[in-house]
Amino acid sequence: MPLILDHEGTENVYQRCADNDLTLARIGYTDQLHLQAIIRGASRYAKDNEISNLPLGIFATVGHYVLQQLPRYLEVDFTLPTQGGDPAVYRRLLMRNVKLATDVMATLTDPAWSDFGDIDLIHHYDHGHHTLPGGILSKDELLRDKDFIQFFSSIMFDDSHSPFEENLVNSREYREFLLAEGTPKVLEGCLEEVAAGGKGLEASPFTRPEDIAVYLEKTGYDLVVPNIGTESVHGQARGVQWDVLEGIKELGVGNRLVVHGFSSIRTLAPDDQKRLGPLGCVGMNAFSYIPQRIGRQALERAANILKHQDPEKGLPVDFDGDNPVYDETRDANAFFSPLLDQVRDLQVNLIAESVYEILDNLGYARLGS
Repeated sequence: MPLILDHEGTENVYQRCADNDLTLARIGYTDQLHLQAIIRGASRYAKDNEISNLPLGIFATVGHYVLQQLPRYLEVDFTLPTQGGDPAVYRRLLMRNVKLATDVMATLTDPAWSDFGDIDLIHHYDHGHHTLPGGILSKDELLRDKDFIQFFSSIMFDDSHSPFEENLVNSREYREFLLAEGTPKVLEGCLEEVAAGGKGLEASPFTRPEDIAVYLEKTGYDLVVPNIGTESVHGQARGVQWDVLEGIKELGVGNRLVVHGFSSIRTLAPDDQKRLGPLGCVGMNAFSYIPQRIGRQALERAANILKHQDPEKGLPVDFDGDNPVYDETRDANAFFSPLLDQVRDLQVNLIAESVYEILDNLGYARLGS
């Protein structure tokens, strides 16, 4: 079905995952190629496993102080307001980008327009910072812009740079603001900066299970991100603190946890990845592997194409193992493919294959008929 943005529909997607002890895969994007690839891989998995309305999340950060995804949807030339950028110019860029992105998502998941209509897709606003490091109020988010947040199914209100008690107050106030505005959203909180996200693993303590229970009770939030050591720097796996997850489960908060830091999770054996759902992880963010692994493979393919340019045959249109394959016809498509299409298609296929693998490792096959 088409993109789901309303509160009830989004709740239903998470509830279906919770009812099946399944971790919802939420994949990050920065451009249209990523969106197509993510949806393509998930749809193929749905068809192969006879899954109707496969639940899937797609996310982007906005003004995250480390990584801004949505602002660079078309190009990387932008300046954050906290760095001197014009707030009006910045907002216009974000409004344009989010409309373009959600138009693509809605079209690709609408069976009237594509072959990918077997996906229940939600769009998540990730790491919406209330405060930046040092407790500074962020000027780089549009958390209170009604016209902007209508394009999202759920929002992560990140006040992890405030003391715990202030975080509780600010998180609860944001929920009340959304309700007063008539724009309820599935809300996700964060207690502390996830390990290695900024100051490093040693400076970021793991979540205390009792704090998770208090946070959910006092804020009324639907979801919360525990710090279980899964974040990474430059793709270095940091491991998963299973004892933290087990401690949270013992408190009976239910399937309300979202895990960040896919670099560590993807190094786990599939049986361990399937443990996340029964331990309360109803969602998982994955993005870093796209630029770090697949981006590198795309660069290597581009370099290989240029390396094997032949003065008579031109550029290779494909590779048979290590051997370049040429097309000596006068077909203009074959001529332009290495220049415009080949690396693009490789990137899309690699991301789609990775999404397929992620869904399988998390145990999505249990949703099949």
